[in-house]
Amino acid sequence: MAEEESDHESERLREELDSSLEHGVRDENGLPSKYYCFKFCQVVEEYAGRWQVPLPQLQVFQIALCCFTKGTATFPAECEQIQYVLSSLALSFFELLLFFGKDEFIEDPLKDIIESFQECYTTLARYKNVYLKLVKQIIKEGGPWENPVLKAVLKETPQPQETVDMYLNSEIPAFFEIRVRYLLACERIEEAVALSKCCIPHPEVGTNLYFHQAYLTCLFKASLRDHLHKEMARINSKDAVEIICNAEREEKDEVLLGLCRAFLIQQLETGNMYYIWDLIFIWSKLQLRANSSKQDFLEECQQLLLAATNVKMIFPFMKAIETELGDEGLQMKKVSDRAMPSQDWRCCAP
Repeated sequence: MAEEESDHESERLREELDSSLEHGVRDENGLPSKYYCFKFCQVVEEYAGRWQVPLPQLQVFQIALCCFTKGTATFPAECEQIQYVLSSLALSFFELLLFFGKDEFIEDPLKDIIESFQECYTTLARYKNVYLKLVKQIIKEGGPWENPVLKAVLKETPQPQETVDMYLNSEIPAFFEIRVRYLLACERIEEAVALSKCCIPHPEVGTNLYFHQAYLTCLFKASLRDHLHKEMARINSKDAVEIICNAEREEKDEVLLGLCRAFLIQQLETGNMYYIWDLIFIWSKLQLRANSSKQDFLEECQQLLLAATNVKMIFPFMKAIETELGDEGLQMKKVSDRAMPSQDWRCCAP
């Protein structure tokens, strides 16, 4: 009965996707490319969202890719909307393939899905979509976990840097980020840390700050303070602000506050004003979110100021206290009077 219902749903999906093409609004070339691509994504997202397990979702994307291949047969190769849809489909395929091992690739129903993908790729190759091409290559290797260099990285087996760099160059940063997210979701923390550490030094892949975010949060949660501070020292304040803001969507306030405070102390100790206003603003919001006590907030400001080596750093604290506490911010004078005499204040040139 469940299989019959699944067949009916698959047929409804095909009908909706075909209908989007037939009744789409035509562009200046007489093609419904923009409308079709928009409606296509909408329908596929709706059907895929009905499932919470990978195999049925993959089957949705299998049908979607087959329909899209047929529907875009007459579309121009340089169509921007098609590139977007193909990239999205490829990323979805890749993300869902993470749940399967090499042995499952040669058994139905996954075997049938992969064969469909390869058949569609033959037709879609004219679009020269990088994401689609990479998924094809990964399938050829036996899946997203089968590359021997990746296996060595996850096991922290020493590899020549040149070999690691060649592997990282062979894919796009998004694929490595998706792998790290998957590993963290599965609580395979050591492997997630190993892969993040591998990606961070790479000149291209390492520009994706998510790898820093993942590595730092793992170090913080493991209470590895020395490693945490060493890693933070390599990150400038602008990137630190971005990391904390991005992490807010995924981490608890305790982690966010801990990371922000550690970044802030590092900046205070160096006396560098770069993005200090932003760091203090974010810290103040997180601190009061974790503890609404005004007195505790003032005391925390005092403790942080004790680490400052630049007298100018008092001003963003004054602004934060004034913003958060209003008239009670006048107590800042008491805080600064107590903090400044104990420090070797150095006024930096503007």
